Amino acid sequence: MKIVYLDGLRGTAAFIVVVAHFFQVFMPSVFEGKKEIEHFAFEGLAARTPMNLIFNGNFSVCLFFVLSGYVLSCKFFKTKNNSVILSSAIRRYFRLAAPAFFSVILAYLIMIMGLGAFDNIREITLSSMPDPFAADARLLTMLQESLFYTFFTYGSGYNPVLWTMTYELFGSFLIFAFLLTLGRRNIRFAGYAILFYWFIDSYYLGFILGMLLSDLKNSERDWLAYINKPWINFFMLITGGFMGSFPYINPQGTMYSFLVWESSDFSFFVFYHVIGSSLIITALLNSRRMQSLFSLKLFAYLGKVSFSLYLVHFTIICSFGSFIFLMLSPYLAYSLNVILTITITLPVIFAIAHLFYRFIDAKTLYWLARWTDQLFNANKSTRRDLPM
Repeated sequence: MKIVYLDGLRGTAAFIVVVAHFFQVFMPSVFEGKKEIEHFAFEGLAARTPMNLIFNGNFSVCLFFVLSGYVLSCKFFKTKNNSVILSSAIRRYFRLAAPAFFSVILAYLIMIMGLGAFDNIREITLSSMPDPFAADARLLTMLQESLFYTFFTYGSGYNPVLWTMTYELFGSFLIFAFLLTLGRRNIRFAGYAILFYWFIDSYYLGFILGMLLSDLKNSERDWLAYINKPWINFFMLITGGFMGSFPYINPQGTMYSFLVWESSDFSFFVFYHVIGSSLIITALLNSRRMQSLFSLKLFAYLGKVSFSLYLVHFTIICSFGSFIFLMLSPYLAYSLNVILTITITLPVIFAIAHLFYRFIDAKTLYWLARWTDQLFNANKSTRRDLPM
């Protein structure tokens, strides 16, 4: 179900993920918190303050998960029709797997052709990120990774951004199962509470909170309207942004230290990013100004190509982008080289993402829609033809 302003937010989040990986390759100190590998004076400040929102890719991924929870359940709460869930469930693996598979093919071709350049620049950038092109070059291994391990074991051997695909697939079916069993029952709110407790510091919490927001917004009445006040929206936006900027580095000694309590295994990093995402999306659902902003053509376009942009950008940064940086290194200062590399690489990323959307992602959506329409129409015809 397409909601333009939600797609606009998704597109913005996808762009932040792109920025995050430029930082991870060329300014690794903001993720590792090591002063000895800083290249720019602002890195220490950015790593420890809400400035990190401009490159906090994990927060953006949590926005994806909450948005998925909302969008996948939205039509059901409006119609209470189980066929909506069944149709989505039938399509879900293929909707994720087809574009992801071709993104792995792209990375695999670059790897076997020796076009990956990231490993050649690590001595300059000082990034400790593993080389994405060091995976097993066997064709069978690549096929197993792209079609099975990526979706069922959190694998991401050829395209590291695919670590989210298992969460997307399992999170989607968690939603479908919940809606089919409890979606029409008032007891579902107890179910939300149980799932919140069970997944409190897991990425799956994002799907649950997104579904809850969809329920509150789209069921019999709009419960979110009761908190639709400008000052409440502003408070949620600021609080959500602060939580969403919870840093990659150890929060002790930063402005985030008060958010952390003694715990041996609680993932504060995930928890605050998910809660922050939920607050920002709640504000967006209630704010006409924010909805108008994220419905602008620029954001709408980013939303349209967001999945393609997410899938291809990392491979391009670590091949073409790294090659450009390597070629310019003997002639330019580090800072100027990074700026010029990003300036040259970004248009290439968007061009490839646009082509990927047009010829792979959009085609996947088209054929899946035709397939499920024919399937459900055939089932309706069969039921009509059965004797009473």
